[in-house]
Amino acid sequence: MPSDIRMKRIAAFFQQELSRIISRDLKNPVFENKVITIHDVRVSRDLSTARVGVSVLGSDEEIHDVVDALNDAEALMRAEILHVSNLRRVPVFSFEEDRTMETASKIDKILDELDIPPEEPENSGDQ
Repeated sequence: MPSDIRMKRIAAFFQQELSRIISRDLKNPVFENKVITIHDVRVSRDLSTARVGVSVLGSDEEIHDVVDALNDAEALMRAEILHVSNLRRVPVFSFEEDRTMETASKIDKILDELDIPPEEPENSGDQ
């Protein structure tokens, strides 16, 4: 079994390569004028599958369209990664929506709207 460090390196490699392939090699009108970010790649211990968290700036329908298009192009991306790597096997990728950035943005907005008075400095008593 691969070590945890090796699994993290493999996941990082897949994240980098998938990002490169999506931005440079995939030609699909669904991807035009979209900001697509690969946030997370979780690879199974046996390297047979990998779940890929994707965020897309856009409406819910646009997000679903991009994720569907990525899943449709999965075999092409896997073949490209196999070609550029020295791995014997490349996992089957499953692309899914990652709403982490959207949630973080909502939390930031809520925090910005809170009316919290600034803390008063403590008296040090040295006067």
